[in-house]
Amino acid sequence: MLTACDPAFWDGGSVDISDVFNGGAHDPPDSNDPPGPPGTGGAGGGGGGDSGPLSAAVAMTRAQREALMQAYYDQIMNETGSVVSTAAAGGQPDQDPNDLMLHISDMGESCDLYPRALPCGEHWQLRLVLPIAYQQVGVYDLDDFSLHATVFETGAPYSPAPDDCPKGGGTLFGSGTLEILAIDSAEVRFRVTTDAALMGGNPSGEYTAPRCP
Repeated sequence: MLTACDPAFWDGGSVDISDVFNGGAHDPPDSNDPPGPPGTGGAGGGGGGDSGPLSAAVAMTRAQREALMQAYYDQIMNETGSVVSTAAAGGQPDQDPNDLMLHISDMGESCDLYPRALPCGEHWQLRLVLPIAYQQVGVYDLDDFSLHATVFETGAPYSPAPDDCPKGGGTLFGSGTLEILAIDSAEVRFRVTTDAALMGGNPSGEYTAPRCP
């Protein structure tokens, strides 16, 4: 199960992605949330445009993710005419632009697009923050707030409509560890071990995340 306090599931629409971007947990959407681009949605708020090559995991710096987030906001404004606050894309004073953001998904991740839409069908995304001090071989507790272990998931479709399914997101809840097996300028190899039970399965496993250029 997942949540910062209590399970948070909702049907359809986009979520407030500013907390995701900054490494926090989600609440269900409300009228102040930024709209997703037309034809998109799902956990994580969706993302428009075409992604580049996909891999099970990617590693990007916080600065790189800020740039992708700004592009996402710009796309919303261009496609819908809605003016969206870009405060989330500016980060916070205590957020190091050199933090590594580990993005993992059963649907694959890209260095060219954030946030990525998560379709219905029992799929999941896991987001982890790797501060400078953690960018070395070692084992770290997923309960460590510095990791901001955040998950998003979708359930089985209710109907043929592409976004008609349960969706949820929040802090990964359950015991577990992140083990950095190897890290260099090209990639991060790591293992996730967790007893978290998601609608789409369990994200435990060993991953190799290429660093985004």
